[in-house]
Amino acid sequence: MKLFHNRRKEFEKLTWPLGQDLFRLAYWRLANQQDAEDVVQETYLRAFRSFHTFQIGTNVKGWMTRILLNVVNDTLKKRVREPDLLVDDECEELVNLQDSSAISRDPEVQLIEREIRPDLLEALQRLPTALLHPLLLRELEDMTYAEISKILEIPTGTVMSRLFRARRVVREQLTKNVKGTVKPEVTDHEVQ
Repeated sequence: MKLFHNRRKEFEKLTWPLGQDLFRLAYWRLANQQDAEDVVQETYLRAFRSFHTFQIGTNVKGWMTRILLNVVNDTLKKRVREPDLLVDDECEELVNLQDSSAISRDPEVQLIEREIRPDLLEALQRLPTALLHPLLLRELEDMTYAEISKILEIPTGTVMSRLFRARRVVREQLTKNVKGTVKPEVTDHEVQ
């Protein structure tokens, strides 16, 4: 029993400080507070179950982020397999009302929502996972190319090319959304 208690304490000491970062990443990916909370909870559960395989002294944030991304992917696959069963407009309005009232009570979610422009969120949600994950890890979590490479298990050069492509696609999407309403101050050929 003492071994379990020590293992739990060590796990909490290493992983507890990462909770807000994991939630932010999950929320950016899923755009839903409850789904993000569920994903973070499942991430901690999976991490604790496999904590015996974790090597103390290695990158715990990378390890937890990799688990989180796997849980996010599983959640998105499940959404495709099991679409929402809500058909009735009244039920949908009730769910939206519940979501908005729950979100309005959570200051962290309010802050995150104020940070996210709807057009940016839409552009990010259109990115394929292979481009989105490196972008979120770099821009949201300030990870280095090497850290991203290790977490996603891809070469550093691939990380760099995916980041370039992801930024280009998001820029094009945002430019397309505002074209005609605002004249861009700098064009691509002027930057080069």
